[in-house]
Amino acid sequence: MSLPTSPAVTNGSTPQVLIVEDDAATRRLYKFMLANGGYPVLEAEDGVAALEQLAKNHCDLVITDMNMPRMDGMELIQAIRRDYNDVYVILITAFGTPDTEKQARRIGANDYLAKPFDFEELERRVRLFFESRARPA
Repeated sequence: MSLPTSPAVTNGSTPQVLIVEDDAATRRLYKFMLANGGYPVLEAEDGVAALEQLAKNHCDLVITDMNMPRMDGMELIQAIRRDYNDVYVILITAFGTPDTEKQARRIGANDYLAKPFDFEELERRVRLFFESRARPA
């Protein structure tokens, strides 16, 4: 894996990622991968818990599953766009179709990954997002 040893600083703070995934093993895997790259990672088991985290902690990036209890990924994206519009969102789903991707992007997902995917691809997208944020405008 080509994870950076120290993520780029944006807006004077260390970039922070929120992983929203109801499957604890998958959530831990994503956290392990990104934390090894130097990214501070917060976790939430569903959209409701994610909004609670966002209310307490600044996050630059949210990686969310689509199918979760209480509040799914699509509902979460709508809430993020309403209340935290500057947060970059990557939606991950095992039930991906071209229509699902179109709908996700229409409601505000910045990026989309269909399972199964190579974890290095997720890492690459996270890294590219933070690199683009670190470049002067």
